Amino acid sequence: MLELLEPIAIFTHVARAGSFSAAARRLGISKSKVSTQVADLEHKLGVQLIQRTTRSLCLTEAGNLLYTQGEELLRGADQAVASVHNLNDATRGVLKLGISQSFGTAHIIPALPEFMARHPELELQVSLLDHKVDVVSEGLDLLLTMSEQLPLGMVARPLMKCQFMLLASPEYVARHGKLMRPEQLVEHNCLVYHGEWHEHSVWQFKKGDDYCEIGVNGNFRVDNAPALKSAAVSGLGIVYLATYLLENEIEEGKLVPLLPEWHLVNHLPLQAVYPRRKHLAPKVSAFIDFIKNHIGTPPKWDEKYAEIFAKRQ
Repeated sequence: MLELLEPIAIFTHVARAGSFSAAARRLGISKSKVSTQVADLEHKLGVQLIQRTTRSLCLTEAGNLLYTQGEELLRGADQAVASVHNLNDATRGVLKLGISQSFGTAHIIPALPEFMARHPELELQVSLLDHKVDVVSEGLDLLLTMSEQLPLGMVARPLMKCQFMLLASPEYVARHGKLMRPEQLVEHNCLVYHGEWHEHSVWQFKKGDDYCEIGVNGNFRVDNAPALKSAAVSGLGIVYLATYLLENEIEEGKLVPLLPEWHLVNHLPLQAVYPRRKHLAPKVSAFIDFIKNHIGTPPKWDEKYAEIFAKRQ
């Protein structure tokens, strides 16, 4: 059946144009190819489709029947192409998103109703992920990830850069004393993120021209960042935590910042990652723009820590 689609389409153009030459010009192929394709089609179908004369051509009964069906076939193909173009030219259809689990739960999921209200013809399919993601094999249109590593064939658009704080509960500080320098961390119980692909057990600090990397240890490792925060609130140890995970723990006195004059140097950007294409689908572009605006510059959750950040040298 597939081998008949091209000759049927060519025959339909011949019948529509009224001549082999006109059909060839409209299709951008040679007249001989048009003639050959129609002749092969007649041979395969076992019927004559066109009665040829020196000045004109006319369709046989079988030719008229096939022409009618051929027009329907071409209209269906045109409609299919138009539907794809319309899908690509508007924020409709299904948008498949992959989002880093902890960040997505805290800051993306709550914003989705507003985005969907703006684009009522769009359906969202969201996966909250906490593993190394292959965008193509998992069928994603877009991945929001906390990673600097860009897979081959992907494009990444930075959305924000994470800020970090060194934190502990007031009870922990009361029991173990206040830190004066990062090097003292080796004497403390440090809470470590330990995932399948990464362990954050070397903590980096910068103060003016002073830079240090501290290899930390502790009795609690976990592959979930919110769990690190909970452990710190409970007084288990010191945590090196992204500020997007904080709610009101500092304001409520559940956690206190340590070494506030030191920059915590951890290059962890939020990036929008999508397959490299000539044209980015509007639904993907619309979501990226919406999220970037929703996050703000600087991120809105960092605004209340401006006084703390101002102490950093």
